[in-house]
Amino acid sequence: MRDFVLRCLVLFGTVTALLTELLSPFHLLRRGPIAGAWIVVLAGAAVYLYVRPPELRRPRILPFEGAIAAAIVAIAVCVGLAAILSPPNSTDAMAYHMPRVVYWAQSGSVAFFPTPYFNQITLQPLAEYLMLHTYVLSGGDHLVNLVAFLGFLGSIVGVSAIAARMGLGSRGQAFAALFCATMPNGILQASGAKNDSLLALWLVSMVYFAVRRDAAFLGLSLGLALATKATAYLFAPPLLIAALLVERGADESILRGRRHSWRQVSAVLVGGVLLINAPQYVRNLRLSGSPLGPDSAQGDGVFRWRNEHPGWRSTVSNALRNLSEQLGARSPRWNQAVFRSVLRIHGALGLNPQDPDTTWPWAEFEPPLNANHEANANNRWHLLLLGIALAVAAFTRKRPWMLYGAGLLAGALLFCFYLKWQPFLARLELPLFVAGAPLAASVFDWGAGGPRTSRIWRTLLALLVCYFFADTGRRPALENWTRPLKGPRSLLVTARDNNYFTDMVLWNNSSSYLEAAGRTARSGCRMVGLDIGQNTLEYPFQALLLERNPAVRFVHVGVENASARYAPPEPPQLCAVLCPDCAGIQKKIAMYDAVGPPMTIGHFLLFLEQ
Repeated sequence: MRDFVLRCLVLFGTVTALLTELLSPFHLLRRGPIAGAWIVVLAGAAVYLYVRPPELRRPRILPFEGAIAAAIVAIAVCVGLAAILSPPNSTDAMAYHMPRVVYWAQSGSVAFFPTPYFNQITLQPLAEYLMLHTYVLSGGDHLVNLVAFLGFLGSIVGVSAIAARMGLGSRGQAFAALFCATMPNGILQASGAKNDSLLALWLVSMVYFAVRRDAAFLGLSLGLALATKATAYLFAPPLLIAALLVERGADESILRGRRHSWRQVSAVLVGGVLLINAPQYVRNLRLSGSPLGPDSAQGDGVFRWRNEHPGWRSTVSNALRNLSEQLGARSPRWNQAVFRSVLRIHGALGLNPQDPDTTWPWAEFEPPLNANHEANANNRWHLLLLGIALAVAAFTRKRPWMLYGAGLLAGALLFCFYLKWQPFLARLELPLFVAGAPLAASVFDWGAGGPRTSRIWRTLLALLVCYFFADTGRRPALENWTRPLKGPRSLLVTARDNNYFTDMVLWNNSSSYLEAAGRTARSGCRMVGLDIGQNTLEYPFQALLLERNPAVRFVHVGVENASARYAPPEPPQLCAVLCPDCAGIQKKIAMYDAVGPPMTIGHFLLFLEQ
C-alpha cells in the first residue's frame, strides 16, 4: 500500500512538471487545457490500473499501532482544516511563491517576466507549479496550501515505508510515522505555502526507492527534489549515497531489491534530473549564466545566500548557531545558558558569532526562542532523540543505521558549510528531520522477545515516549501563530481577507493594502503596474484586487535589472501604478505621475488614471 502511494505521488509530481512545461510555450496554462490534460492523464491511469491492478494488502493494525495512527489522524485533521481555511499568508508566499503563480496564470506561461525580485522567476518552481494548477482550476488560492499538506501526509507514509524496508517491525514503522507527524516545524509549515514539506516528501521518496533499488523512481524522486528547493542540492547527495550503501551492511533478508551497476544508476539519476529540471536550467542560463540563477535575490550580491569564505571556521560557527536555534525552550534562563555556551565555544575557537561573512545582512545572533511560527519553530525533542538513536547505532555497531545517520549528519554539515546563518533557517532544516524519522524509530524497535516483565516495561516506555511526542504536536496544530485554530484570531472566526496579513504585523500596513485595492477596483482599471523595488510583498494587493475584479492584469514597472529584457516590445497602457513604501520618494513620483496624480496611502503611493 505505501509503495503504491509513493509511486503515485512521484508520478503525480512528474506529470505536473511535464504538463506545465509542455503547455507553457503555447500559453495554454489555462483552465480548459489544464483540465483536459488532467482528464486524459487520469483516464489513462484508470485504464492502466484496471488492466494491471496493484497487489494491495489490507494492513493488520495492532492496538499500539492503532493508537499512534489515531494521534496522527487527529493532528492531520487540524492541519488540513487550517490549510483549507487560511489563505497563503507567509511573507515568502507574499513576496514570491504566490506572485509568480499570479503572473504565470495571467500569461498562461511559466516564461520569465520582468521583476526586481529574482526569486519570483529563478528559484526552483515545482511547488508553485502544483499551486498554479490548483489556482487555475479552482479560480483562486483556496487550495494552494494543500500542496504543503500533501507533502506532510506523503512524508508520513514515506518514512514508515523506509522503516519497513530497513527491517523495522510494525512498532518501529508506526513510531517513524509519529515522529514525522509531530515535528512542530513540520506541522506549522504543512498548512501554509512554503515548499520545505514538499521537498521532504521527495527526499523521503528518493531514500525509499534507493533502498528498494528502484532506479527509475529514484531518478524521478531526485529530479523532483532538485526542482522544488535549492537546499536539495545539499541534502540529497549524502542521503542518496548513504541509502545506496545501506545494502552493504544489511542482512540480505532485510533488503532485497534489483541490483544495478553504478553506471546504470548514474545514467538514470542524470536522466531524471534533466527530464524535470532542464527547462528551468535553460531559462536561468539565459538570464544569469548559471543553471541555478543569480546568487542573491536582487542579483546584486547584497543578500547572498552562500558563505563568503566557506571552510571549517564558517561550518563550525554555523553549526553551533543552527544548533542553538533548535534548542530554544520556554525558559529564558535555559535560552540564555545555550546562548552563552555557544559564545564561549566561539571564543575558544577564535570565531566571531556575528561575522558578516557568515551571517545574513542585518541579522544578529541572539539567544534562541521557543517560537510557534513556521519560520523558526524548533524540533528540539526530535533532535534529542535523533542524537540518541545515532549514538545507539554506533554503540551497537548497526552498520545500516550508522550509514544512514552519517548521511543525515553530512547533509547538516553541508548545509552549514554553504549557507550563511540567519535566525529563520529552522524551516530549511525540516527535510533532514523528516528523513531522520526511521533512524529515530530504530531505538524503539525491540521486537517481541525477552522476558515478560522486560516486554511490559519496554511497552510502557514506548507508550510514554509516543504520548510525549504526540503532545508536542498539539500546540503547533492548534495555536499556529499565522494560522491558528484556537484563540481570538482563530481561522474559524476571522475574515479570510484579514488573514493575508497575519504574518505581516511587523509592518502594520494592512489598511494600506486594503485601501489601495479598494480604490483601484472602484476605478475600473484593468492594467495595473507594480513597483516592488522598496517592498516585495505584493501578493496581498493582487489577491484583494482580483477578488473585486478578476479581469485585472499586473505588470512590474521600474525594473532595472537583467530581467527587464523580458518586458513586451510594446509597453502596456497602465491605468494604475502601486508603489508600496514609496511615500515621499520624489524619483518614484516623477516616474509615474504621467499615469495620474499620486495618492499617499500610509507609506504607499497609488497613481490612478483620471
